[in-house]
Amino acid sequence: MDWIQRFYAKQAEWSGLYRGPPQAYHQGKIGLLTAHAPAGARILELGAGGGQHAALAVDAGFDVTAVELVPESAENIRQLAVERPRLTAIQGDFYTVPLDGRFDVVCYWDGFGVGTDDDQRRLLRRIADEWLTDDGVALIDIYTPWSAAKSAGYRQKISELAHRTYDYDASGGRWLDIWTDGQQTVRQSLRCYSPPDLALLLEGTGLSLMSVTPGGGMDWAARTWHDAVPLVQAMMFTVRLSRINSRP
Repeated sequence: MDWIQRFYAKQAEWSGLYRGPPQAYHQGKIGLLTAHAPAGARILELGAGGGQHAALAVDAGFDVTAVELVPESAENIRQLAVERPRLTAIQGDFYTVPLDGRFDVVCYWDGFGVGTDDDQRRLLRRIADEWLTDDGVALIDIYTPWSAAKSAGYRQKISELAHRTYDYDASGGRWLDIWTDGQQTVRQSLRCYSPPDLALLLEGTGLSLMSVTPGGGMDWAARTWHDAVPLVQAMMFTVRLSRINSRP
């Protein structure tokens, strides 16, 4: 997985997505948190980018620990934490980073699937064994293979510096996101899962699938985004997971 830090560092540099304060479009995830977390809950956000979602969660009354691999993005979290003492930024690899205590919610927005199935299971076991409280929940965005397959060949200008092209590896079930500025090229590869695929992935991890909430979807031919679509049209869905033998 040598591509991971290089891709996300370049993505941050070329797009500016992980710099600065929260924007209006970051607000959508906060509703999921407030629906599933008690007031004042302790939240762990994995792959937190520039910390914009984490900052809004703090503003909503939660204590948030945000883990981010890319140093420049982690620094943006630290800047957001200056006025938010309940926000803690940790720069590190969530497969190996040591964390203190347990959390009422572990969330991973927009990024699950960076590794192999075994890598995903390793992360899910950490969530169950090390991080979640007995009654805690994990909220994780999962990309769908049907939307990823339809995206193949889609090209988008990111900035004056770069553009991206989507592709789909059907044999591996992986969505490919290729960014270039004409001189350098970086590639993201995310494993996509249907809900039944994910249920199989969860076997032996200590987590069970409680619910599936469809996200928005892209009409790739028309190049239009729709905030609310049925699962069969969704680019991703958010799963709610709980520890096995915990209370429903």
